[in-house]
Amino acid sequence: MRACLAAVLLVITAEAVVAGSLEEAKTAYEKGDFRSAEGIYAELSNQGDRIAQLQLGLMYDEGHGFPKQHQQAVRWFSVAASQGDPEAPYYLGRIYQDGRGGPKNDPRARQWYRVAAERGHDRAAVNLGVMYAFGLGGPKNYQAAGQWFLLAADHGDIRAQDNLGVLYQNGEGVRTDYIKAYMWFALAAAASGDSEAVKHRDQIAQLMAPAQIEQAQRLSSEKMYALIRCHIVPTLPCHWW
Repeated sequence: MRACLAAVLLVITAEAVVAGSLEEAKTAYEKGDFRSAEGIYAELSNQGDRIAQLQLGLMYDEGHGFPKQHQQAVRWFSVAASQGDPEAPYYLGRIYQDGRGGPKNDPRARQWYRVAAERGHDRAAVNLGVMYAFGLGGPKNYQAAGQWFLLAADHGDIRAQDNLGVLYQNGEGVRTDYIKAYMWFALAAAASGDSEAVKHRDQIAQLMAPAQIEQAQRLSSEKMYALIRCHIVPTLPCHWW
């Protein structure tokens, strides 16, 4: 596997102004008119629009049209997160894990990834699982890592699927189970042809009897069908270990 809370800030409300729309801000951004986009997003953000707050945070974080301003990014991501946005806490986790604009802070990154993952953000769930698996920002916990990987894997995330395969192969947080490991590797490989998953699938196949490989292939087909079916019919249960 590879790995590859700030206090919530209050929005300063401005005097009543007529702000542009999100669509106008998006159009300006796509045309490369970053200053106009920033101005519209800032007005909307001060009026409490969480989408604008997220977009403004991204502009400051990525430095589109002006130097990167990570403290401003943290400010607006925090505000958006306080309003329930699922993306903003993920980006906060990235900032703290990477140490952008300040020292790395793995415990804080872990906290923000958990907020995002609990709101259904798959990339945050994967990153949170990796932090648990490697003991970054807190105690190492393979079982917790597997639970977060499973959440994202059941949504089709190939990194989570491959990571689950690794846990089953190594017996980390779960009983060693080559059949389930092969199944998760095969799912990740089938979804995108991911070279790492293909390599893992082929390596574990060398440790398995033909009957085990056949069973694993059947399980991966059944799991693939179950994933497709549960996403078409949202009321069907998706999760199984």
